[in-house]
Amino acid sequence: MNRIRRHIKSYSYSVNGIWLAFRYEHNMLFHLIGAIAVIITNTLLNITKTDWLITLILIGVVWMAELFNTAIEKLADRVTKEHDPLIGQVKDIASGAVLIVCCFAAVCAAIIYLPYLVG
Repeated sequence: MNRIRRHIKSYSYSVNGIWLAFRYEHNMLFHLIGAIAVIITNTLLNITKTDWLITLILIGVVWMAELFNTAIEKLADRVTKEHDPLIGQVKDIASGAVLIVCCFAAVCAAIIYLPYLVG
């Protein structure tokens, strides 16, 4: 029984981490607004189940990338507050990963939505 309680408790840490990201990271607010816009657009355009799945997966991947980026930045800031070129590169690379995912998500959105809007 103790093992089950520990497992359930681990979910509370995960939910707390998500809550902290949304509460303190302004970029998460933009991602939330984007996700809401996607869900509204999907509903209004009455897109297929496959297109729903693709857009929901992309929302999850973007949020995941932002959470990893935030975790890396917090950890790097904990290591040192002084300017460190290597830590700066690590933070830039993590931020770049978020940008790549967002750009590909935007391309996928165009591929998904254009046929609904044009046709």
